[in-house]
Amino acid sequence: MRGEDARQAPKDSRCHEVGREASQSASTLTVAPGQRLGRIALCGLFVVSMLASTATRGPAQPATVTFAAAGDHAAGAATTASLRALATAGAAFYLALGDLSYGSTGSEQSWCDLVKSHVGSSFAFELVSGNHEDDARPNGFIDNFAACLPDRMNAHGRYGAEYYFDVGPLLRVIVIAPNLRVGGVSYEYVQGNSRYAWLAQRIDEARAAAIPWVIVGMHKVCITLGEKSCEIGADLMNLLISKRVDLVLQGHDHTYQRSKQLTCASRGSFMSACVVDDGSDDTYTKGAGTIFVVAGAFGNTFYPIDTLDPEVGYFARWMGSNANPTYGFVKYTVTPTRISAQYVRTSGGTFTDSFGIVAPTNSPPATPTGLMVR
Repeated sequence: MRGEDARQAPKDSRCHEVGREASQSASTLTVAPGQRLGRIALCGLFVVSMLASTATRGPAQPATVTFAAAGDHAAGAATTASLRALATAGAAFYLALGDLSYGSTGSEQSWCDLVKSHVGSSFAFELVSGNHEDDARPNGFIDNFAACLPDRMNAHGRYGAEYYFDVGPLLRVIVIAPNLRVGGVSYEYVQGNSRYAWLAQRIDEARAAAIPWVIVGMHKVCITLGEKSCEIGADLMNLLISKRVDLVLQGHDHTYQRSKQLTCASRGSFMSACVVDDGSDDTYTKGAGTIFVVAGAFGNTFYPIDTLDPEVGYFARWMGSNANPTYGFVKYTVTPTRISAQYVRTSGGTFTDSFGIVAPTNSPPATPTGLMVR
């Protein structure tokens, strides 16, 4: 019991027991043989309160969830090391952020078998397409991978391309495939189109339901110190920031990059006014801005980091082929008031990183101050 329920409960142990039984079965209340109705009458208000509370809260939900995410997987020794580490990471699910086997089309089942040989056949290894398994099929097709690594998080939408799921009342995860064509559908998120509206609605639904954390995962990137460019488009970047998505998880650039907390961004240049928290103390305040994590380091060859890139001012930490290349993934532990993130090294160098996002006490999110300059 907690809060007002605890304060209003009669000071009788049997009343507490009746309340416990009622909360366990909101549809029936059984009177045990020999139990007096008078006892129940005295407890009536408390039982009704417990029933109402149970109906409102629903079944007990986890107060904490741990998951992991990364992209750019491949099938070599580094991949095997990462899969072994994932199997013992204590993650409830993993977000595979695109670019899976890098093998030939038709060999998708073999890669699924490799994954399941380490993490188990029933582990929630949740997929989204990268550019290596979209309709062009250079290294397989996402639907073939999805057939052997199916959704296990009760997702809504088009698994492998555009879907979402909730982890109780704690977390909404939205997964999309921007700038890719999957199953004949072009997943472009441009203001005014249906894809953009779908994503905005899913974010707004979570906020309206008082789900504290919203995370969006995808393969491609926008701001980056690696080799890629802004392939997801300014409209999508603007939407993610203006909606104050807590975390955006990406792959594609074979590096690790953790951004500062941003209220806007400009492609190809740095605007200091966009940075609300530089991340130097590894702690951000929830609602103040959006943090982007590029983790394309699960198993494929690394790309270099360009520290002369004008977008370097948007980033707090990075790693790449010329900066302590270290394979791994990011593990996230989510509670109602905090997300704790840790880069899990699996092979190669010695790089590590950790950071947290902490909910303020009774403080509303900051008002957006800017959008991406086109």
